[in-house]
Amino acid sequence: MGQRRDMMAAEQKKSIAYRRTTVADVARRAGVSAMTVSNVLNAPHRVSDQTVATVQAAIDELGYTPNHAARALSSGRSQVIGLPLYLDDDVVNEQNPGLGGFLHGLLGGLVKAASVGGYGVHVTTPTEGKSEIALYEQLIAARQVDAIIVLETMPNDPRIEFLSTRGFPFVAFGRTGPGHRQCWVDVDNVESMATIARYLRSTGRTRAAYLGTRSELPWVHQREEGFLREFSSPHSTRSFEDLDAVGAYVSAAMDAPDHPEVFVADNDAFAVVAIRALQRRGVKVGEDVAVTGFNDFPFASMLDTPLTTARIPLRDIAHCLFTRALHEIAGEPDEPGQLVSAPLVIRASA
Repeated sequence: MGQRRDMMAAEQKKSIAYRRTTVADVARRAGVSAMTVSNVLNAPHRVSDQTVATVQAAIDELGYTPNHAARALSSGRSQVIGLPLYLDDDVVNEQNPGLGGFLHGLLGGLVKAASVGGYGVHVTTPTEGKSEIALYEQLIAARQVDAIIVLETMPNDPRIEFLSTRGFPFVAFGRTGPGHRQCWVDVDNVESMATIARYLRSTGRTRAAYLGTRSELPWVHQREEGFLREFSSPHSTRSFEDLDAVGAYVSAAMDAPDHPEVFVADNDAFAVVAIRALQRRGVKVGEDVAVTGFNDFPFASMLDTPLTTARIPLRDIAHCLFTRALHEIAGEPDEPGQLVSAPLVIRASA
């Protein structure tokens, strides 16, 4: 009798394998409703993490693949999230040597989160002479994406104004203004930099020089605010447009008898330049003078003196961006934006 049941079960499993596995098959295997499976695929923020794990296990076991074409026809959606990038090659290669790794980490996390939710990610860039907003218009008109992710928002950002006026779903990496939906995810730059500063003070270092980026981007000012919260009377605060200027300043600052005990950079690239300038002078970084950065780009741990820095959790941010994008696509009520902390990573440089 038992052998017969096993044979029947094997035949049933074989018959499922011969036809396309459906949502109903997944629901039966997971012990949930078909609606719950749909929520896991399309709006995982609506169900518990345990339910997502249970349904995902059933999906993996049965080898279920969502029929994106059918779902797009029935829902009127593309099942794709748009990620427009507008980057200057010179800026990426010269001024921000770690930016490529940053974008790679963010994109990898976004693709993974979207895949679990049954979505794809469309990465695109404006053609020469066209603006990012013109690219938005093209994506919306062609119905290529269900939502757009906007990177590095500014106060009164025209991209946010455009998408809000069009009523098109979007989520911002960076904050939106008070007159718009608060559909954003951002690094808690103030508190994360304050954490670095508190740690430095706990080591007895008081003469701190701040190396900031000369830019109007909000994160630049947020990080400086976090630093000044802990060092209200710093040795100095300077802003720089290029790496050579950072190195020249650090080297000159060490000529003074009351030279800084620590250089606090608002990005890892400036911190690396500071370390090299100190080493050329014979200074033992981490012992004589400390250096810290922010971002934890891949090279930060590979230096001769590994860099103490704040690690931006790109995979967590990507998951939050995708989850909020689903929230916006579904037309759900507005919610507060989400801040994500960048934890301190202590290494030999401080």
